[in-house]
Amino acid sequence: MTASGAVGPAVGAGGEAPAWLRWVRLAARVRVSEVRTVWRERPGGMHGEMDALVADAPLSAGGCRDAEALDAARDAALADPAFGRLARECGLGPRECEWLALLAALHIDPRWERLLGYLADDPRPGAATPALATLFWRWPPGTQPGPASPVVRWQLAAPADVRPWAATTSWTIDPDVAGYLCGTADWWRFWGGLDLLGDTATDCLFPALRDEMLAAARSLADRPIEIELTGPSGSGRRVLLAQLCRRLGRRTLLITDPGLGVRALRTARLLDAVPLETVGPETVRLTLDPVTGVAVPRDPSGWPATMLRWTLPGIDRGARLRLWSQHTDRPAPPSVRDWAMTPAEVLAASAAAPAGPDAVTAVVRRRLGDLSSALLTSVRCPYGWSDLVVPDGVLEQLSSIESQVRMSDEVLDEWGFARLTPGSRGITALLAGPSGTGKTMATQVLARSLDLDLYRVDLSEVVNKYIGETEKRLAQVFDECERCNIMLLFDEADALFGQRTRVRDAHDRFANIEIDYLLQRMESFAGVAVLATNRKGDLDPAFMRRIRIVVDFPAPSATERHRLWEAALPELGAHGGPVSEDVDLSWFAAELELTGAEIKAVTLTAAFLARSEGRLITTGHLLAAARRELAKRGAVLRAVPAVTR
Repeated sequence: MTASGAVGPAVGAGGEAPAWLRWVRLAARVRVSEVRTVWRERPGGMHGEMDALVADAPLSAGGCRDAEALDAARDAALADPAFGRLARECGLGPRECEWLALLAALHIDPRWERLLGYLADDPRPGAATPALATLFWRWPPGTQPGPASPVVRWQLAAPADVRPWAATTSWTIDPDVAGYLCGTADWWRFWGGLDLLGDTATDCLFPALRDEMLAAARSLADRPIEIELTGPSGSGRRVLLAQLCRRLGRRTLLITDPGLGVRALRTARLLDAVPLETVGPETVRLTLDPVTGVAVPRDPSGWPATMLRWTLPGIDRGARLRLWSQHTDRPAPPSVRDWAMTPAEVLAASAAAPAGPDAVTAVVRRRLGDLSSALLTSVRCPYGWSDLVVPDGVLEQLSSIESQVRMSDEVLDEWGFARLTPGSRGITALLAGPSGTGKTMATQVLARSLDLDLYRVDLSEVVNKYIGETEKRLAQVFDECERCNIMLLFDEADALFGQRTRVRDAHDRFANIEIDYLLQRMESFAGVAVLATNRKGDLDPAFMRRIRIVVDFPAPSATERHRLWEAALPELGAHGGPVSEDVDLSWFAAELELTGAEIKAVTLTAAFLARSEGRLITTGHLLAAARRELAKRGAVLRAVPAVTR
């Protein structure tokens, strides 16, 4: 049978016709002989044509011997591997076997229509109707297949749409069934939407889960079983279930067109395969028969199947690297080692390995998808550790954050400490302290050191007045960032993670629901999140318990302020010449209790003042800029350096 449904001459091994077709030919020869005993000899070529059509069916003498020959031919047809399996797997009775054999003969050779007309004493070709089948097979009057027949339930053949159950309605066999009976290669591909999964070169990524499912399937071998496996697209659900089928000694038939329905299950039976179908956005289902281990027809009145469900876990760093090494001998780039990827994404990345690490990273980013620009804002990370001026204790804690992110897989997976953090593999840090003390800059330094892109959550877009909308947008943020291996920054975190209030009205109740959702989602977040606040006391205590590391940023000391002044106002500018004159940075560091951000603002303002006058930056310019900066917080500059008095 070709892709268009055409079926060539049906021949078996050694050029011989299949047993079922020889059975039909013998029956036709008997019926033709019977007709001729009552017909007068007619001139013309009709009798010769009929003789040629049934020539390979030897006819015995006498009705009794004809019946014995027909019985032997029927037994031979049922012993045929293809016809016999079809009859067994679909539960066909004697009448259904006769009916299907006749329909198959008509499908592969249209001359059989003339034979049916011949038997009915009609010069016109006869259609394949139950009435003519009754005449052909000598069925009792009124015998015909109905809606409950296995031929109909398994969609082996179907009547015409007009008056489908009338005895004179024509029927046609399903083309792929005819191809199966004729031994056509790849007969099951006729309708499309099906694929036999072959052996994969990939080792099993989830051997423990596979063995657990295997034990459950074998323990319930006396009943129908449906195994559902849930996981994101590309997580290896189909591959794992195919590996399970191989352990059961079966092939796997992947159903990609859900519209095939029973036709797909019938194909699985005939191929001795297990049907695997997608039943939801993240769920695939495998159906096992209690006897043969293959497909079970959907029959509401039958024995209900036992449903078994599992959720496929993500693959850890070790599994990603093993999968990578199975498909390329090049070293895995950081994006493969550190990013949360599915097996399909690892395979796509390995295909780009010859183009280099940057190409691999580009492929991974493209498959992970773009981040929502409306909810997240990209933050540049121009600073390194040498640019950060903080107390030694703060620096140690920031280094601890970096170490925990880098060694997460080794500690949690290789040492087995994941048992202490069930449901949470991420790192959450809180940076607390007055404004301008370096919290955001420290986050930028961490992101750059860890080679992570930094994104700030846009609270104006996330927080919404409509009930449930804030949670929905936060879920989008967390889901996107979890897989893209980025660092997530919640600036002014107290606006989102504030304390729950006593419920006085509906607004309080739903505000508390938002906070509860945040607490739960932060705990399960598998990425890196940094929260910055200058109002640590306003944070919910339950939230504080979920923070891995808390870093308090104090106001800078005089020594630290001096380093900040030196970094902000270097002796030489970008052109190589001086930019200031007669400036005592030690006095400014000792007398002006400014934060790092304020020192930067003062220096920048002084630079513009000096440039507008066409001069270098002087102490006077810095004092004028400092007065403006202090005025922002209602402070007055009273002390001045001796040089300006």
